[in-house]
Amino acid sequence: MLLAQMPTTQIPDLPAGPALDRVRGPVDIPPFEPWQIGIITALGLLLLSLLAWGITRFIRSRRKRTRAIQPHIAALAELKTAAAHTANNDERFAVLSSLALRRYFEQRSGIPALEKTTLEFLHSLKDHPKLNAEAGTSLIQFMEQCDRVKFARASLSAAQRESLTTSAQQLIQQFEQSEDIDPSTTSQSLPPSKETMQA
Repeated sequence: MLLAQMPTTQIPDLPAGPALDRVRGPVDIPPFEPWQIGIITALGLLLLSLLAWGITRFIRSRRKRTRAIQPHIAALAELKTAAAHTANNDERFAVLSSLALRRYFEQRSGIPALEKTTLEFLHSLKDHPKLNAEAGTSLIQFMEQCDRVKFARASLSAAQRESLTTSAQQLIQQFEQSEDIDPSTTSQSLPPSKETMQA
């Protein structure tokens, strides 16, 4: 009864809200600030530069290690590899073995052996002071045997393969040992090859 007699308070009207014509859609917020993008870009470029520097340094160090290998050590290793990995391919064996010996003489004597035919190669070493007549004969026999296998498809027995490898190894060792010998005592010409005699 008492509540019914109490005066009622009027609720004031709500203030006017913002106009709906100013309402816009959601605003896209970029995941990164411009300064963050700049830092990430700089770090990426730095990492790429370090990677390029590391690769360049690795290649150079590898080249230096390759150059540091003595020619006779490299040639002996190539001959051993040729004998070990071409057991069923005589032609491949002959190619790799002759290349190993040619490359050795090119590096040790400066003769472009890889660009010459067998006859030209033997002729260029004809008067070399570090090759005596015995070594010259052995070299001629080695190259002619390799050519017969490469071009005439001749086959090689296990004993012949071993003999060729041993002959090439001995040629390299004799050439290296001649460094300490007076050239005047070994300056004998190579005997003529079969090709020269036939010509």
